[in-house]
Amino acid sequence: MVVSLAAAQVWAGFCLFGIGFAMHRTGPAFKRHPAGAPVVLLGLAIMLLHSEPPSPESLLVQAATDAVPWIVSAAIGISLVLSGAPIYSNRKPLILLVGWAFILAAWYFMLGILPDLTLTEILSWLGSILGAALAIAVFAQSVRYTESKTPTEPESTPLSEKERKYVQSVLKRHLEASDEP
Repeated sequence: MVVSLAAAQVWAGFCLFGIGFAMHRTGPAFKRHPAGAPVVLLGLAIMLLHSEPPSPESLLVQAATDAVPWIVSAAIGISLVLSGAPIYSNRKPLILLVGWAFILAAWYFMLGILPDLTLTEILSWLGSILGAALAIAVFAQSVRYTESKTPTEPESTPLSEKERKYVQSVLKRHLEASDEP
């Protein structure tokens, strides 16, 4: 079996895309690995920028090319909705509205690239979506019920003067030790 250079390029780019995504997901939530995004972009460039790939790989390239508009729209919409949501700051209704508009546009783009669906396929998809939503709802209600039945812990007493001095001395020793090269 002989693998063409174009096929190897597509699969190498696809692997780099996956590796870059995994790299980006490592690290603390608000400080991702700095090399993740460039490796993702390198993988996409290697996968998409080449001559005509052979048959099976051309389907992967075509699917990736067709998915770009809805993935970009969905990513922008999700980030706007998350930044406008009242989780870490005040609610920002305009940002939320624009984010939901991008998410709806992503659905429009995605449904535009899907082949003509039969009623049976649409009902099958809806059944799957409803089943997943029901499972998530049951899980969320289970967590809510469990957390409501868990007794709250009483507030701890403040540190005594002796404990406060001890903690200060430990912190001072560690901070002074970390300043030394």
